[in-house]
Amino acid sequence: MINLTVMIIVLLMSSSAFSAGFRLSEQSAKANGMGNSFTAVADDPSAVWYNPAAITELDKTQISLGTVMIAPVMEHKNTDGTKDEIAKRLHVPPQVYATHKLNEKFSLGFGVNAPFGLQTNWGTDSETKDVATLSDVKTFNYNLNAAYKMNEKLSIAAGADYMYLDATLNKMILSKEFELEGDGYGWGYNLAAFYKLNEKWNFGANYRSKAKIDVDGSARYLTSDNSASTEITLPDTFQIGTAYKLNEKWLFSFTADYTNWTTYHKLYIKSKTILDITIADPSLPDTDTTIDIKKWKSVWAYRLGTEYKYSDNLKLRGGFFYDCNPVKEKYFENRVPDSDRMAFSIGAGYTKGNLVFDFSYAYLYFTERKIDSSIQDDNSGNVLNGKYNAYAHLPAFSVGYKF
Repeated sequence: MINLTVMIIVLLMSSSAFSAGFRLSEQSAKANGMGNSFTAVADDPSAVWYNPAAITELDKTQISLGTVMIAPVMEHKNTDGTKDEIAKRLHVPPQVYATHKLNEKFSLGFGVNAPFGLQTNWGTDSETKDVATLSDVKTFNYNLNAAYKMNEKLSIAAGADYMYLDATLNKMILSKEFELEGDGYGWGYNLAAFYKLNEKWNFGANYRSKAKIDVDGSARYLTSDNSASTEITLPDTFQIGTAYKLNEKWLFSFTADYTNWTTYHKLYIKSKTILDITIADPSLPDTDTTIDIKKWKSVWAYRLGTEYKYSDNLKLRGGFFYDCNPVKEKYFENRVPDSDRMAFSIGAGYTKGNLVFDFSYAYLYFTERKIDSSIQDDNSGNVLNGKYNAYAHLPAFSVGYKF
């Protein structure tokens, strides 16, 4: 059976998938330098994403513009001894955050970022070309929040998320190129809380709902060019964390991060182009719809971070995190060649007047994954079998301004 649905998976993604599954947890240069353990810290405009309730702690109006760039290296060692690699490319997803303090009780926040992502290009002559070649997707999330300071210790927040995606995807079918294009949007919401126990301890929690995306586009193969459609449900996420201020110099933080990947259970894709392909090959089912079972499992990630105040103008940072893999071997595919991964990060922040500059770097390492029983290989000659190795460099920077 022509498994068209493996191409739809990347309609969930933009840039490169370098958090558990296809989540991109790296959404701020400052947080990136602290291992993304930022839920109970959230002391700059990126709090709009990490913990909107904490924006009540930010004075006046503040903005931040930046990116966490991704330079991935991914390799597939085939069982016949040959090797395939994805094309090298630097990805630069944007991050824009702004906060405004209305009064001592109410604050507003707005952010634009890319919280899910994938960009891989295995090439048209790779061993796995019949499963996937090029996946190029752009995704943007627009998030508006309102926060309320209930008392000197507790703040809460609620917000709305608008997710837009656009994708172009390729694979080889019977030695000819198949291309799928599509875009769509969906809505979600978020809730958050920030609690200052005392001068040393902060606690934070942040929940973002699942969001259903209606995807419409076109599927092209040879002379066939027809509409295509599907529905995708992005997972809901939850972070809970604590931050401890040891003294005037040292700050430590810990975050536990949960992703409910059970929302990613199966995909239905409908297009007349699929029917055209099945008619051209009598061995395929006579249908215009494919169903792809995913059955991903929900997972936790664990993040540690620290910040050292070298001076009033300069702060130094470090971090570590470990993300668990949600993709079972039975459902493994090379568009998301996932495995457990860990990262080490460093960073620095420099303040000059009302300007704030943040820089960081993270090295992300994927544990080796050996595949020999993926059902995606059932009609592809076991081309996915072999060993997968990957790592990525994540340099980041941002500039902020306090009005």
